[in-house]
Amino acid sequence: MSVAAFLKKHSVLLAVLLGAFALVLTNSAFNILLPSFVRLYGISTATGGWIITLYILAMTITMPLTALVVDRFGKKRTYIAGLGLYGLFSLFGGLFCQYLPVVLAVRVMHGVAAGLMIPLSLVLLFDHYGIQVRGRVIGAWGMLLTIAPAIGPTLGGAVMQFGGLRYLFWINVPFAAISLLLCCTQIKRYAPACRKTIDLQGIMLVVLGIASLSLGIQRVSEPAGSKGTAFLLLLLGAAALAWFVRKENAKEEPLIRYKLLRRNSIFSISLLISAVQDSVMFGVIFVLPLIFQEVLQLSPSLTGAMFIPTAVLTSLFVWLGGRWIDAGKSLRFIAYGIGFIAISIFSFAFVSEGVPIALLLILMALRGVGNGLSDMTVTAIGLNALPEEDLHEGSALSSTIQRLASSFAVMLLAVYFELRTQLLIGAGELAEQARWTALREECFALGVLMALTLPLVKLMNRKKVNDVVRNEGKTASG
Repeated sequence: MSVAAFLKKHSVLLAVLLGAFALVLTNSAFNILLPSFVRLYGISTATGGWIITLYILAMTITMPLTALVVDRFGKKRTYIAGLGLYGLFSLFGGLFCQYLPVVLAVRVMHGVAAGLMIPLSLVLLFDHYGIQVRGRVIGAWGMLLTIAPAIGPTLGGAVMQFGGLRYLFWINVPFAAISLLLCCTQIKRYAPACRKTIDLQGIMLVVLGIASLSLGIQRVSEPAGSKGTAFLLLLLGAAALAWFVRKENAKEEPLIRYKLLRRNSIFSISLLISAVQDSVMFGVIFVLPLIFQEVLQLSPSLTGAMFIPTAVLTSLFVWLGGRWIDAGKSLRFIAYGIGFIAISIFSFAFVSEGVPIALLLILMALRGVGNGLSDMTVTAIGLNALPEEDLHEGSALSSTIQRLASSFAVMLLAVYFELRTQLLIGAGELAEQARWTALREECFALGVLMALTLPLVKLMNRKKVNDVVRNEGKTASG
């Protein structure tokens, strides 16, 4: 097949992935630039942190509202709206990045764009490609979206060193423009369903709940954050969401169709596994840099390089995992992947200061293989189990729950690390040894949490096989 024929056949894949790739790439680049923001704008570290936090907050708030936007405008228009916001505000950022309020506003709108685009990107691909090749589609999607965070920090550092912040915004513009053109011409039009009523009180409750939870989690995770304020924010967020759920239970067509969790057991199980996987993945990102730098005395640059084998092998094995989903019914390889992750994390609880770098790289590579085999593939299986008309609702619900679960995991790890360290120091241990003990215990806990999903994989496999047999029986009798 010629290059032109390949591009024509997969134009929808190219249209969707170009925008999503650039979004993830530049956001990961921003995540390491906090010291640069402090110097550039002459601000405090806490103020500079909002440049990163506002993106995450806006994205997390927008995700559960994506279903309502799709209901009113359709999937294509919603995705194009996200792309348009992303490109337009990147342009503003490039022109006016010398003003801190503009950068903060741009980061908010980039978060809104991400909240619209990320849940819909996979749904649009599933709509275009048949169920028999969806595993390979999610493999391609997963490859690009795992490579982007790996090269993003390097890109961000290089841009700030040799160019300036404006170029980090300008990079987005051609990606957004090309993706926008392709989406407009290649993706089919979707008629809006217009089934949901716009309930302003419900929207305000879900926004208040998720914003309060997210800010509370951030305050708890910050060493200098007020724990009293954080507790009140968490309490307010939980109360707002509880009130929201109570209101939505009385509706025929709720704002967020969380009843999908009760109606479809495969989707529910896959979402539970994915939430645990995301919690462990973000937990490891919190714990391992502390082990590398505070315990093993590695430099920051070498610490960053340690994550490269994980990213490379994740992108490779997510492609293989997708192909294996398309090829057969057994999900045994997912269990192997989860086992690899658990073994890798357990092992970090027993490394010593003189451990060879090669062994650390092997453990990081093993985790990458496990991530690739189990993470995206579980998501694909869960979405495949939903009816076509519920895909966008399921994806938005899944993305929101995974985001909140991973945030809570990092919060709990940060709090445990701080409290456990102080407790051990108070008992007479040296500070360095106390920190190492706390980190060992967190590695052990994350490994156990990952291993606990193995029975869920077995249950999901059995239910999936039973559904296939039941459907084949109905086809034969029909």
